[in-house]
Amino acid sequence: METKLKAEHHGMLNEGSENECHVFGYRTKRWRQVLCYLGYVLTLGLMRFLFYWKQEMYVWFVCNPCSLEEADVLLIKTTDEQKKCFTKKVKSFHVANLSHIAFLDTNTAEKQTSKELPVDTEHKCFQVRYMYVQKIRYIWNPFKGMFQKSGVLDYTHSCSDIHTKFGSGFSKEEQDSRRQICGSNSIEVEITPIWKLLFREIFNPVYCFEVYTLIIWFSAGYIEYSMAILILTILSIIATVTLLRMQSVKLHKMVEFHNNVMVSVLRKTGDIEEVQSQNLIPGDLIILPEKKMYLPCDAIQISGGCVINEGMLTGECVPVTKTPLPCVDNYIPWNIHTGENFKEHMLFCGTEVTKIKPDSDGLVKAVVLHTGFNTTKGDLVRSILYPKPIKLKLYRDVFWLMAALSLVSVFGLIYSVVVGALQAAPTKDLVLMAFIMLTCAVPVSLPPALAICILYSQNRLKKHGIFCISPDRISLCGQLNLICFDKTGTLTEEGLDLWGIVPTGENCFQEVHHFTSGCTLPWGPLLGAVASCHSLIVLDGKIHGDPLDFKMFEGSGWNIDDSQATCTVSGKCGSCVTVKPGSGSKVPVDGINILLQFPFSSAQQRMSVIAQIIGEERLTLFLKGAPEMVIRFCKPETVTPSFKNTLDYYTEQGFRVISLAYKYFELQENVSLHNLKREEVESDLIFLGFLIMENQLKPETKPVLQELNSANLRTVMLTGDNCKTACTVGMGSGMLRNTDTLFLLEATDPEGDTQPFINWQIVKRNKDNDTKINETTVNISCIDNDINFNTMQVELDYASSGKYDFTAKQNLPELMMPNVCLLPSAFAPSVDAVALNTAEDIQCVAPWSHYVRQHKYHYAMTGKSYQTIKQYFPDLMPDILLNGTIFARMTPKQKSTIIEDLQNIDYYVGMCGDGANDCGALKAAHAGISLSELEASVASPFTSKITNITCMPILLKEGRNVFVTYVSLFKYMVMYAFIALICMYLMFWEQTLLGSNQYLMQDIAITIPLMLTMSMNGPAPKLAPYRPAGRLLLPPLLFSVLLHLCFTITVQMCAYFVLQQQPWFSRSDVFHACIPQNMSFGNETTPLVPDVSQNFFTTTCWIITGINLIIVEFVFSKGRPFRQPIYTNYIFSMFVVLQVAVYIFFLFADIESLYRTMKIVCMPYYWRGIIFGMVFALFAVAYFIEECILENRSLWLRIYKKFNCKYLSQFKELQKAMEMDNHPTVVQRKTTRTNMLRDKRSNQNSV
Repeated sequence: METKLKAEHHGMLNEGSENECHVFGYRTKRWRQVLCYLGYVLTLGLMRFLFYWKQEMYVWFVCNPCSLEEADVLLIKTTDEQKKCFTKKVKSFHVANLSHIAFLDTNTAEKQTSKELPVDTEHKCFQVRYMYVQKIRYIWNPFKGMFQKSGVLDYTHSCSDIHTKFGSGFSKEEQDSRRQICGSNSIEVEITPIWKLLFREIFNPVYCFEVYTLIIWFSAGYIEYSMAILILTILSIIATVTLLRMQSVKLHKMVEFHNNVMVSVLRKTGDIEEVQSQNLIPGDLIILPEKKMYLPCDAIQISGGCVINEGMLTGECVPVTKTPLPCVDNYIPWNIHTGENFKEHMLFCGTEVTKIKPDSDGLVKAVVLHTGFNTTKGDLVRSILYPKPIKLKLYRDVFWLMAALSLVSVFGLIYSVVVGALQAAPTKDLVLMAFIMLTCAVPVSLPPALAICILYSQNRLKKHGIFCISPDRISLCGQLNLICFDKTGTLTEEGLDLWGIVPTGENCFQEVHHFTSGCTLPWGPLLGAVASCHSLIVLDGKIHGDPLDFKMFEGSGWNIDDSQATCTVSGKCGSCVTVKPGSGSKVPVDGINILLQFPFSSAQQRMSVIAQIIGEERLTLFLKGAPEMVIRFCKPETVTPSFKNTLDYYTEQGFRVISLAYKYFELQENVSLHNLKREEVESDLIFLGFLIMENQLKPETKPVLQELNSANLRTVMLTGDNCKTACTVGMGSGMLRNTDTLFLLEATDPEGDTQPFINWQIVKRNKDNDTKINETTVNISCIDNDINFNTMQVELDYASSGKYDFTAKQNLPELMMPNVCLLPSAFAPSVDAVALNTAEDIQCVAPWSHYVRQHKYHYAMTGKSYQTIKQYFPDLMPDILLNGTIFARMTPKQKSTIIEDLQNIDYYVGMCGDGANDCGALKAAHAGISLSELEASVASPFTSKITNITCMPILLKEGRNVFVTYVSLFKYMVMYAFIALICMYLMFWEQTLLGSNQYLMQDIAITIPLMLTMSMNGPAPKLAPYRPAGRLLLPPLLFSVLLHLCFTITVQMCAYFVLQQQPWFSRSDVFHACIPQNMSFGNETTPLVPDVSQNFFTTTCWIITGINLIIVEFVFSKGRPFRQPIYTNYIFSMFVVLQVAVYIFFLFADIESLYRTMKIVCMPYYWRGIIFGMVFALFAVAYFIEECILENRSLWLRIYKKFNCKYLSQFKELQKAMEMDNHPTVVQRKTTRTNMLRDKRSNQNSV
């Protein structure tokens, strides 16, 4: 019974997804609730605070565990590293009819289960239980015993199900009944009330402690500084609340229009009804209008065609053509059947329908798939409302240091109680002093100081045109050590120029056709492909579409007919796009009708159109795409033998190469054009040639990449372009240094009996042209007849036994020189020497470890190769992740995957893209910056108005500046607490305290100016070749605090004991020291009654403490290499000089009224000189130790190396392990890798 209850008590939400959560059921007990409320009263609200911060404790206190079906409270625990817990109340409503409940039509077998929905006998209806988690509605499904999403059409439906079950629409009654389950189709982002934002901010544990501290200080009569901290805290809270409020208003306005759209819905009766978009449910059949509209839901297009502008979601304002979902009669779920091409049929919420192409019935229909926050736009909004928590080791260190300071404050409490009891202090004073001790160790001024730092940083970034919607990420930018870049539009210019066309003929490539003025292509299939194989449309009299398509079509000299053309194919009439020759074109045809498009997708790397030349019956399929993809669909005999060499020639020069192909075909009777399968028509094509596009580097790219390389920041290219074009851009841009070696890897999946293998090639620079590449893998020369073998491809095979084999693809000469074949150590078998030829025992050995110490190597590969290596060669992944630099032909999903893989080995990854296909990568990175002209973007935390990568060094410098400032502020605040505590310990021992004006001077004149001005330092003008330390619990920082603490204790204790040895010292008579014999003439002894705070101890301690704070303030204010020098911060420098001058003035001035106000007593001049000497010595020692030892990076590196300290980052440990791999690299006809694996294991065992 207990086992059954335990099983029913627990469940999962979103199992298998990144939002996976554990769910536990609980039932509230009323008597426990009463006890809880009583506890709130007895603890003066502290228990309520505790339950607010730890919601799981509230559930455990008030509720009993029960099954999920009976629960009225759910405890939800995330499965990520944060392991956050939160509670949700289970709500319910009643439905009168079960026949239209959405989750009951997915599987009829479920209806036969013995379980039933709870029945309300009084109202004769059924109870449905639900809850909301992060704006998503989850309904309790009693048939599956789980909570499942509502507002989503089941993905188990096949293509034919979509057409048959939902192709005729719902009745009004079905829609109303289902809406009760699915909820409203609205993305409602309420403008959070200011009082609620204030409540959430104030209930932060840090601010709660500040409130407690301020109450104690006000009770002790410490009014002035308490008021100052209170004002700064209020200003900090106001700034935070204002920012949150502005974001809330902006987000509300962004989604507001979505909820008020009129949509045409087709009913079962055939009637078309206008309804509010809020009333849409999954399965509704909507009709797209001829006018422009924003889609209020995600939908699947099932008839007709349309052109969508998806710029609002992707940042790419290029019209995308959508095609209907094919009506295929099988049982495969529609999204699996369509595979990665599902986006061709998907209409996304928030995108704009710019043009429609009605079907034969004159309508364009789409079935609603997702509603509300389940839509694509809803996901974007939720990612803003509930951002991914930042994983930063610094936060963990702060927690542990705060815990240590809390222990110090507890020690101070015990000390004050013991000392007070020994000296018989009044109970009231004893309790007050104990509470004051609790407040002194934890710096309450730190949160407002950090908030001020962020405000200054945001303003500096804004001046550079960089806007931030996630301020916490600014400091994270200071830790970035790897930057990923998109290529097109980021490293290179957005636009492409048509350089020329290389046609084929007579089984070879013909002369290049350049599009000079007045020089057009002659009529033929090649011109037909250039004029029609595109997705361009005319909107408001202007041609819109992909820049590549636009340039290609512009070169044809043809025009797009703006009128709504119709054409007849196989007796069926439909809409089409017509292209016609321009006035200067001399062609024998009137034009071409584009009947159907198969849109381009990153996954397929191609697009095609079915066209019909006006006046002809036959149809033509034109196809264009990536060359390596296009030739798969071409007849082998039509592909020229020099295809690869010609392709390499152009890609190596940095050109973007597109292949063109075509075929004629007849449409069979009774076959609809829209039911044609893409795989069937895209076959047996005739290869036409290459379209050559030129994409220039942006002028800012090369100097920025050189700056990043000089700063030892690793740069990576993630692009959807051709791999060799990307290699050329990488070399030409400076992403790869002149001395670096580039390996081009091509991994092949297993096929039939063929095992997966990796083909590698060495890509080298041509000495005559820095941007041209010569591929040479192994240069092998014959001794006798000077025969050169310039290329030898070596395949890395994964045999069925799990072994790796090196196989030479070409026969080697019998006599060879022992030339070097350079392979990375990860690919190298572990043997000393291997005979390349059994007849002549000549060896070919290369110590790669010696080479890698002198040169750096990189890998270039496609997204497909990366996936293959990851799946079939996992032991090579560390080397790929450490040295992979160019990743081409990447889909948006693959970009995100690589970034996550890099993060898993402890890289801090930044991403810079133009927002087109980079949204996922921008979100996945620790800090993503989108090159957009908009002030804010939902795609990334940072948005730049600068449309080139110069924004990245700016962001890195500012991030390092903020991070170092954070650490400096933290160190100062910790030392401020310790200095104050030591002073208080001494004063408590003497049963005295500093005067309120003395405390005020320390806090108002020193700490608050520091809070306001230290963060004014701008970032260093140059990126340092290393990052600031990303941890607080590191020896340099810990020693810094501990040594300064020792210096403080030493000076304070010396002053305390030496003072008592002076002949004029007295605990009772404090006004007799300044008499003429003691060489003080400005303050005669008068019959004054000393205050409790007016004595030699307080005066000496206050002077030393104040100057000690100024010393710490100055020493911790770091300048280079991450911030500008301290003297450039004029206001801060002025305050430091002024503070020193004021304290020296107080030390040596003999002004009775001033001394009386500040509770200072007059002391002999020689003692004042001793105090001055002590603090000067303190400054000299503190500055020397901090600058010459604690900040001496080379010294600490030698210490770490001496003690063989482990790296904190996993990727550094991997790098170290690879550098220690001294195995030679061998090339031979066939060599297994078993020895290498065995050697690695033995090496590990020996270590």
